[in-house]
Amino acid sequence: MSNKLRLLVTILLLFVGVAQAQNKARKVNYKKEPAWIQMMDDPKANFYETVKAFRTYYKERPLPKEPNEVEGEDDFEKQIGLEEENGKKSKRELEREARKINPKDIVYTAEVRAFRGWYYGVKPWVRTDGSIISKEEQQAIIDKQQAELKAIEKANGKN
Repeated sequence: MSNKLRLLVTILLLFVGVAQAQNKARKVNYKKEPAWIQMMDDPKANFYETVKAFRTYYKERPLPKEPNEVEGEDDFEKQIGLEEENGKKSKRELEREARKINPKDIVYTAEVRAFRGWYYGVKPWVRTDGSIISKEEQQAIIDKQQAELKAIEKANGKN
């Protein structure tokens, strides 16, 4: 085997190994790791994938309760897919809610509250592919709507 061919094979094997390592590094186990925390802070993260990561993480864990939370008033769990739409709780949901909160999960109470705020704040700005409209684009849309409202008010004789 010539030195050039040996070098080419070595480089090719190295490239394949690096590509496989990077691919493995990208795969996060949503069930075991709270990847949704980093995802909600990433403006390029996909909304639907972030919600999936949250839902998968909490599928078998009880959600920390909000202070002053009244059962049945907030449909957050339904919206993210942890509860059924019909209002009745499945056996799996009841089991999940009956589980004792692991002290490790209490650490995420603030993050769950932040996720709720992120979810409700970002939801109106999600494109069909799950990408989130940037803050600059959001502001441009708001500015355009305000200008249109002012034009309508002016046309109607209101100043």
